[in-house]
Formats: sequence, C-alpha cells, structure tokens
Amino acid sequence: MIHYRILIFAVLMVSFCQLASAQDLQTETVEVVKNFEARLADANKQRLEPAPEVKEVSDQKFAYNIEEKVMEVEYLPPSIRPIGVSTTPLDPGYNGFAKAGFGYPISPYLDAGYLFGSESNSNLLARITHHSANDKNFANRRFSDNDALLKGTLETNRGFAIDGYSSVSIDNYAFYGYDHEDTTNNFTAEDVKNKLNLYELGLKVYNSTETDATLNYWAGFDVYRFANNFATRETGLKLDLGLTKWFGDNPLSIAIGTDLTRLKDTTIQKLNNFFVNPTFSFGTSSLRFKMGGRLASSNEEYFIFPDVELLISLAGNGLSLFAGADGGLRKNNFKILSQYNPFLVSELSDIRNSQYYDFYAGVKGRVSGVEYSAQAGYKPTNDLALFQVNQDKPWNRFDILYDTAKIIYIQASLKGQILNNLDISGSIVQNFYDLNNQDRAWYLPKLQGNVGLSYLALDQKLRLKAEVYVNDAVPFQKLDFPEEPNLLFDVSLGADYFLTENFGLFLHVNNLSTNQYRRWYGYPGFGLNVLGGITARF
Repeated sequence: MIHYRILIFAVLMVSFCQLASAQDLQTETVEVVKNFEARLADANKQRLEPAPEVKEVSDQKFAYNIEEKVMEVEYLPPSIRPIGVSTTPLDPGYNGFAKAGFGYPISPYLDAGYLFGSESNSNLLARITHHSANDKNFANRRFSDNDALLKGTLETNRGFAIDGYSSVSIDNYAFYGYDHEDTTNNFTAEDVKNKLNLYELGLKVYNSTETDATLNYWAGFDVYRFANNFATRETGLKLDLGLTKWFGDNPLSIAIGTDLTRLKDTTIQKLNNFFVNPTFSFGTSSLRFKMGGRLASSNEEYFIFPDVELLISLAGNGLSLFAGADGGLRKNNFKILSQYNPFLVSELSDIRNSQYYDFYAGVKGRVSGVEYSAQAGYKPTNDLALFQVNQDKPWNRFDILYDTAKIIYIQASLKGQILNNLDISGSIVQNFYDLNNQDRAWYLPKLQGNVGLSYLALDQKLRLKAEVYVNDAVPFQKLDFPEEPNLLFDVSLGADYFLTENFGLFLHVNNLSTNQYRRWYGYPGFGLNVLGGITARF
C-alpha cells in the first residue's frame, strides 16, 4: 500500500510541474477547499490450496544405450609394508645323533650320523650303522650288517642343484640251515660263511628353481658293484633322464632310462633294460586324470605297458576314489634277490625280468589327522620269481624258479595321529596266486601285516612303542628236515627316554612270543631278543 501512495504522489507532482512550465498562470485567488487525500481500497486476499494431482503409475520399460569409454588413470602403485607378527622361537634341531647299545643274544648295535651345513641349501650327511647278533644256543645262527653312507646336496647360483651319494654295505650271513640234531654236522663259522659286499655311487642334476619356461629337468646315474666270497661279481648301471613341462597345474612329462646288469660267476649273464615313459596329467582339484604309457625293451624284446590313472575327489582330502592301470619290467638280478633272500646259491642259474600288469582301484583320504588307503587289483605276471632249495651242500641254499602267475591282491594302510601324542601306523596285504606250472608260490607269503603304536609322554621326553607283525606260513617243497614253517606272530615293545636335552636311554624287547618263524626252509629265526643302550643328539 505504501508503494501505491508513493507512485500516485509522484504522478501528481510530475503533472503539476509540466503545467507550470507550459503556461504562465494569471494572478488570481485560489481557494483550497479540502486537502487532497489519496486512499486505496483494501484488497481481498484469496487463499490458494492446490490439490496434488495423482496419476496411476504403470510398469514402464526403458532402453538405455550407454557408450563404453575407457579412461586412462595414472596412479602410483600401493606401498605394501609388513606388520609386526609375534612368533615363538623354533626348535633349533640337532645336526648330529648317536645311538649305541648291546643286547641278548650277543648283539652290539651302533647308529650315528652328522649333517654338515644344515642351515644352508647345500649340505652333507655322514652316517654309519652296525648291527650284529650271535646266538650261542644255536650253532652258527649269526649275522652282521655294516653300512656307511655319504649323501649331500650342492645348490648353485645358476638355478640347478646336484645330489650325490656314496655307500658301502658289508654284510655277513651264515648258512646255518642244516640238521642241527645230527652230531656229524659240526661246521665252523668259516665253513658256512656268506659275505655280501655292496658298493654304490650316484649323482643327479636337476633345476632347483623354476625356469622361465616352467620346465623341470633332471639327469642322473647310479652304479654299483655287488660281490660275495664265492667269486660272484655283479655290476650295474642306471641312467635316468627326464623333462616336465607345466601347463598351469597340468604336467607333461617324459622319462628315459636304462638299467644294465652284468653277472659273472662261472659264466657271464647280461640283463639290459631300456624304457621310455611319457605321461600327461590334467583336470581340476576334484577330478584328475593321468594318461601315459611305458615302452620297454630287454635283450631285443619289446613291451608296451599302460600308465593311466583316474582320481575323483568326493570330499576334498577326506575321501578320494582312484582307478588305474600300470605295468613294467621288474629285475631279478643277484643284488635284488640277495637283499630279499641272503641264503642264495653263489651261482644263479638264470636272471630274468618279471613282466607284469597291474589293474587296480581303491579309496584313500585323510580323516582327523589319519591318512588311509585301501586298494584291490589284478596283477598278471610272466616269469614270477619263486625259490627252491638247492642241496648240493650239507646246508640249504636257494636257487630261482620262474613261473607265470595270475595274482589278485587286497591291501590297506593307515598312518597318523589318533589322539594327542598317540600315533598309529599299519598295513596289510593279502595275495591270491594262480600259477601255470607250480602247485604253490614257493616262499612267497600270502598274508603280511603289521600295526604299531607310538605314545609321547612326560613333556615328550618319553616315547613308548608297541608293534605287532603277522605273516602266514610260507609254502615250501617237502624235504627231509623235521622243521615245519609256522605262523609269524611277533609282538615287540620299546621305550626311549631322554634324561637331559641331549642324552637318553632306550630299551627294546622284541618277539615276546618267542616265535621262531621259518621264513626260509631250515632257517628258524631268532626267538626273544632284547636290545638296550644310550642315545645322544647334538
């Protein structure tokens, strides 16, 4: 309202000024009747209350076309810094150990070794062992095992490493397998002496770091000389070359090798093997498949063996199923057979390869800290090595007998910790033999099993052990000796206790059942035997 009044007043003043300037007024009397008063009427104020307009909303589809545009952003890489983590000091371990003792029957024992360079990737292990026994209650029942080993690793700064070893084994066994009730059989220790000496040397070169091409390689050789005190000499050479190319988690490998043997007694026998083994493994963490084969040759004969396996993981590491097929040549030379049976004749009539196929399936896994596996298979074998008694001397010795066999086997094993500080291990194998010519698989056990328990107590200073071994009676041809083979049931107990951090005592009691198992015809084993002594670590 104030603005309206000011506006009207300004209009009147302007009009008045124009009239005054436009003409000269005559002088006359002007009578003011009433003072002018401008007044505006009050406006009627209207209130507006808009009502919202409500529209029905329906589903609508919109199409968007967004053009992709890549923007280049420059940024500095993040700086990662480690944070402090509290750790407990680790056990420094021990570089050396020694275990020495004596037992009944007369049996000195020694096992000692030392690791040089344990804190670096290059190291050298030196170890010597001796174990012997002489049963004065059974003439010439004695043995002596003596071994020395140097084994080391040299890692270079060029991405490869060298492993090497040299070992000597001097073992003495006596041919005590004769009729001890016959008083005329009064043989001296020199008469029945059977000395077996083994000298071995090996070297292997391989990449110690991952190559740019994700390629692993290795090349090695092993040589040996094996001899007895009857002028039997055997020499052997093995060469092993290989490459593995990794495609992610899938390896493609090829291995090439030779295995040469020369046996000399009154004649010379040679057994030379060669093989090529390509394989490729692929799949996922729950399904793996290995595909390959093995081409082998021996003395101008050629063989092809499968090397395939399927692995299905059903519950991670808890349960896996596997099935496969394998095969190869297994040598039966003088060295291998003597390690299995030390009472061989000095002149083997024939050394051969056993050609075998192995078709198998099973389960394996790990549950609550215990690893387990169970497997069944069918293993047809040509030239399976059996044993037969040779009686060209007053005491028994054994020669080799070959036959073709169909073998069905079932085996299982477990190993791990079942309770706190309580470990268990065990295995069992059951074989069923079907031979072409022989009535039975001479001197090959059908059933073999063992189970062991180990318990740590007194702040891990005391270790208690219990072991049970079971073998069925091995079959053998009937001869004139009165002894019959019997079931092996060997129960053994042992204890190791450290009096201080570096010094302790041990006591082992073996074969509590005093079972004199006849693994070889005419050779009853030791009965109850005890061994005790001292241990040291440094």
